[in-house]
Amino acid sequence: MTNRAKELEAAAKDIGPASLQAAKAAIDVNCREYLRWADLFSRRLETVEAVELHKFARAFSLTLLGHLPTRPGTCPFCIQYDRDKSCTDCGYAATHGRCDADDSAFSLFIEAFQELGRVIYQDTGELDCSPRDARMFLNLTIKVTRDEATRLQEDLPSASALRLMELKAAYLDAMIWLLPGLLLSEEVQERSRLVRRMLLNYW
Repeated sequence: MTNRAKELEAAAKDIGPASLQAAKAAIDVNCREYLRWADLFSRRLETVEAVELHKFARAFSLTLLGHLPTRPGTCPFCIQYDRDKSCTDCGYAATHGRCDADDSAFSLFIEAFQELGRVIYQDTGELDCSPRDARMFLNLTIKVTRDEATRLQEDLPSASALRLMELKAAYLDAMIWLLPGLLLSEEVQERSRLVRRMLLNYW
């Protein structure tokens, strides 16, 4: 085991069962809500006019981002240590910096994440492929993201605090990678890559 792995294990070991369960429950809610929306997008896709497919891709992407576990309520550390805003004894703060510090791992990630949402929202380009290819790509993307959300739900019950943080980081990375960036602008694709680089230090 590397020194970093030992640090992360030590950081997670003091998370209590109540905090862990609360984070799991919040993540499960995110997944269930995302799956409901993904079903709606899947059913709607075939009836979307060709000229609306770019807008559809943007709406789907923003919906996906909005249901990722990035809020304090999905973090066992925030649930356990943030009551007095001091983050005293927080293992995440000790290993990654306080989340409210400008240069902390979480701040760098969430800043890039929010900027990704902004560029997707403001993307007014057009499809760079045929409507048929766009539909096929979107259909596959929706399916695979649903599979990822379902898999995370299945892994939650048995996860320790350490494993939960690993699962969250992997899920965030996978879902960002699965955004339909090929149907959006190059700036969106570059911002997605930046978010994934920031996730390397997320946990």
